[in-house]
Amino acid sequence: MGMFDLSSTTGLKDSNFLTAGIHTAKFNGLSLDSVTSQSKGQTYATMKLTLDIDGYGEFTHNFFEPTSDERTEGQYGLQPSQKDHFMVALRQIFDALDAKIGEMIDNKAVVINVDGKDKEVNIDKISTFEQLVKLSKALTDPYIGTSVEIKLVPGNNGYNTIPGFPAKINRAGLLGISTRFIGHDLVLSQSEQKKIAAAANTRPTNMASSNATLDGIGEALGVDTSDDLPF
Repeated sequence: MGMFDLSSTTGLKDSNFLTAGIHTAKFNGLSLDSVTSQSKGQTYATMKLTLDIDGYGEFTHNFFEPTSDERTEGQYGLQPSQKDHFMVALRQIFDALDAKIGEMIDNKAVVINVDGKDKEVNIDKISTFEQLVKLSKALTDPYIGTSVEIKLVPGNNGYNTIPGFPAKINRAGLLGISTRFIGHDLVLSQSEQKKIAAAANTRPTNMASSNATLDGIGEALGVDTSDDLPF
């Protein structure tokens, strides 16, 4: 084959880019996974969310294992910890699939189906990230194929991705939701709308989405991008 073989363009198609905003998708599952830093070779445990977004296809997002449960004082009050952001993200996924999952958690009576038999799980005894992700997978596997909405916003790395800071602490010191990224009848906040508009004005072409890769690990871990990253 010559260097300039015209047949190499046969079947050429336009790239299918995923825009920022709210999309309809199908839930395709949670799984325990990991991401390795190419610069230092360090591996980070993750919970991988897989979705099938209408008009786009498979989309995955890695939620990194939180390494701190420390809440810090910020300019506007107490700031959520990495653990807070992860747990709020997980609860949002549960609530988007079936409110009954959240009700079981609230009542500390979690039941999963194993080999056709119901098994009650003591959630107070979950002590590791791996156990939590495996339980979350067992709870959500029956809902694979469920229709949901997903919110994507421009990340600091130029890719459209799930908002990295879903939790907030209210004035009473209680954990709450800063932004809902998965569910039904989602809306974009004013700040998210401005972020999308700003990204559209600065980039001639909207970049395709990706996992929460190492380029965006600061946001995925729930820490300010100005902080030193853990690798």
